[in-house]
Amino acid sequence: MTDNLDKHVERLDAAWRQISEVEDDHTIVTMAQSNIEKTLLALPAKVEGLETRSPRNNIGVVGIAESTAIDNMERYIEELFVTLLGCKTFSGIFVVQRVHRLLAPQPSLGAPPCLVIAKLLDYRDRDAAVRKA
Repeated sequence: MTDNLDKHVERLDAAWRQISEVEDDHTIVTMAQSNIEKTLLALPAKVEGLETRSPRNNIGVVGIAESTAIDNMERYIEELFVTLLGCKTFSGIFVVQRVHRLLAPQPSLGAPPCLVIAKLLDYRDRDAAVRKA
């Protein structure tokens, strides 16, 4: 009878160890799930931050005549900024990524030209240009 009881005690101890291991694993999985949920909740804010930060590199340029025929507008804007503001104004390499005119009807003769939007590679260059201008 004691042998039979000892076998049951051993089986019960083994079952308790297995239950304890499963509980430990469950705790680890629950913590990992909690971390994933926190990350998932933070992602939309991060995406919004990246999207709203993107326009910070844009700068408007007024005064480029509509009739001006320029083959490479990006290069023209780079040279214009460096000439007017000086190359020491900008960090390292001053790069204009793209340029486009503001979508608006062609201004009448004698009216000021449309705004030109330039996207700079580095927002610090934009800030430096705004401060210097």
